Formats: sequence, structure tokens, C-alpha cells
Amino acid sequence: MISNTTNTCKILVKSCLLCILLSLYAHGLDSKQLFSTLNKMLQSTPESKEVSMKMISTEASGLKDFSFVILEREGYWVPLLAHENGKTIIIATPDLILSTDSIVEKNLAKAIKKSQEHNKQLVDDSVLKIFSTHSSNTITLPNKSAKYTIYMVLDPNCPYCKNEVEKLQEYAKDSSLVIMVVGILRQDSLDKAAAFAKLIKNTKSKEEQIAVLKRVFDKGFAPSSVRYDDAKKERGEIYADLALIGMKLQQAGLQGVPYIIKRPN
Repeated sequence: MISNTTNTCKILVKSCLLCILLSLYAHGLDSKQLFSTLNKMLQSTPESKEVSMKMISTEASGLKDFSFVILEREGYWVPLLAHENGKTIIIATPDLILSTDSIVEKNLAKAIKKSQEHNKQLVDDSVLKIFSTHSSNTITLPNKSAKYTIYMVLDPNCPYCKNEVEKLQEYAKDSSLVIMVVGILRQDSLDKAAAFAKLIKNTKSKEEQIAVLKRVFDKGFAPSSVRYDDAKKERGEIYADLALIGMKLQQAGLQGVPYIIKRPN
């Protein structure tokens, strides 16, 4: 499985970072106090409620009296830097924890990587279910000798997504491609994704599908140039499906595009 590209267009979604904070029982940590601290943090956020919490692991941080702790809620993992008394908790990210100590840097990177890999696997599995149930705005470019299948979620208004479209030939050397075009960044994205869904209905070959994809991702593409058979019914059905897909992707945990999944065949 390949990692998502570093450059992504972020989706404006409600942050649930604090809601993923969990309680734990860990050697050397005051778990009762930690639980109390976490709940105070949760109660300071809108729509706060009691959460089910679980500890995954606790590791030495390299800092006196502090440990890196991985906590879980609803399957997702979050790394924290926690004091042994449970009263001080810092979300473990490179932006919040700055250190020139190589041991601390190494342990921080390990905790973050472990959590990210686990969480991406959960998101990947959820996103793949959406691919399997929504095909109206998806094209498949098969490769009989493919070692992998690459799944892409792309938005026409995302410049990084356009870069991925330009690399399709490179990807296709050893992979089959399944590409979903969505409209999740802004209203114009939805218009372009709907136009894409309409245009691919009339394609019969891989070359035609790629041509449509590149047309929609061209900066000068005007979705108003696409005509629908029944402007009210057909267009309405396509928009409704795209809105549902966008909602499901958000619920799956997708926070930016392009989103790429690579699975061995």
C-alpha cells in the first residue's frame, strides 16, 4: 500500500481530534487522573459526550516522567505525550512537540507512524466499500498483467489531483486503475464531477475514458457545456448520488484529496 501524497487539498470537515482521546491503564501513569483530564478536554468542546476509551500501548518518550501513549476510540488511534501524573497531555504531532533530542524525535516518529498506518488502513477499507457501491462517477482502467490495483479519489478543482491524472500512464505500467471523481472541495467541484459522470456514460473505450478525465480536469473546462438528456431528472439524480458519496467519504474519515490506495492483486 502506498502512502497518500504529501500535498493534498483539505476538506473542510468537523475536527474530531479531541473526540478520539481515550482513557487507559498504563504502568507508571495515573490512569484515573488521565481519564479526568481527557473528559475535561472533551467537555470543553461543543456536543461533548461520554466516550468509550481504550489503551493500545505506552512507550518511553525519552523525556523524564513522560510517556508516548496510543489511545483508541471507535477503532482509531491517537498518539499522546502524557505526564505520569495524568494531568498534562499533549497531542503527539511534530508541530506541537519540537525537540532536538534524537531519542525523543525517534520515539515521537515511531508513535505517529504506528497510529497513522493503523488509521489509514481503517480509512482505506471504508473508502473501498464506497468504490464497490458507487460506480456512476468511476472509471476502471484494467491491466491484465497488473501486480497492483490503485484506487484514486480525485476532485477536479484540486491541483494535486490534476498532477495524479498526468501520471496515469506511469501508474498503469504495473497496475490497474480505478478512479473516482468527486465534488467535495466547492460547488464548482460538484458541477464538474456531475459533468464527468454524464460524459463517461457515453464512453466505450479506455482511451475515451481517459480523454474525458483529462477534459474535466483541464483548468478551462466549463461544466455548463455538458448537456443532460433530462436536465431536471438526470442531473438531479447525478447530483444526489455525488452528495451521498461526499457524505460517505467524510464519514469514512477521508480528509483530503487526492486519496490513493494501492493494493496487491
